[in-house]
Amino acid sequence: MRIRSTKPEFWKSERVALLSWEDRLLLKGLESYVDDNGVGRDDVALIVGDLFARDMFANPRETVARVSEGLSRIETAGLIHRYEAEGTRLLFVSFWESIQRIDKPGRGRMPRPDGTTEFGDSDIRESVAKRRETVAPGTEEQGNRGTEEQGVLARVTPTAELEAAFAHAYAAWPKKTERKQAFDRFKIAARRRPFTELVADIVRFGNAYAETTETKFVPALGVWIGHERWTDDLPAARTPRPAPAARPTRGQEHLAYIASLGEPTHQQEIER
Repeated sequence: MRIRSTKPEFWKSERVALLSWEDRLLLKGLESYVDDNGVGRDDVALIVGDLFARDMFANPRETVARVSEGLSRIETAGLIHRYEAEGTRLLFVSFWESIQRIDKPGRGRMPRPDGTTEFGDSDIRESVAKRRETVAPGTEEQGNRGTEEQGVLARVTPTAELEAAFAHAYAAWPKKTERKQAFDRFKIAARRRPFTELVADIVRFGNAYAETTETKFVPALGVWIGHERWTDDLPAARTPRPAPAARPTRGQEHLAYIASLGEPTHQQEIER
């Protein structure tokens, strides 16, 4: 179990609002249950043991049935994806990078549906995982749910338009490094929001960084996208500190001392 955050958008989401209050609680519990890459074992016994241990002790049969049915409803809503990889039943919490910001993610132990394992590296492409056709043990429900319910996990092929948009955005970014990683994360982010808005944010922040920040302190574009830094304030130029006053020379200090005594200096004697 892990500590997770909850963004305000969760409570306003139309997709989440389709769930009952009970299923929303289960969904929030799954966020703590899965690893930092959003993947966990699709095992009702493990899920119940972590999330509803006291309920299991009080009423085991009802608890298992309610959790199993809740998982099916959450999957139907497109908020989790259930699949098999190397013979292991797994589940992945959809939209993982957009709902969780993890500063120091642990290494992934189990693959996501696209085969990646690390937080921020997912590039949804043809899955290496075999999608399950039945729900987790504990219910009678079976059947193929079809590819239309895979939601954000459906295969999306990058288009020339998307590549051109990224090229325009990358050109505006002052730090040219790790282009492939930046493009991979750009494609992921473009599935969660209109890519035209994403490009506009990259250009806006790129121009601000160019005007206010040394290139060596500008984050790589892939890192910036992966951490959704478009939600930050624009970087602002630091107010320069006033230069310290120049220290007088010994000669100047000597003349100032003589002047303080009221005696004429050698130069003043000559002028007389």
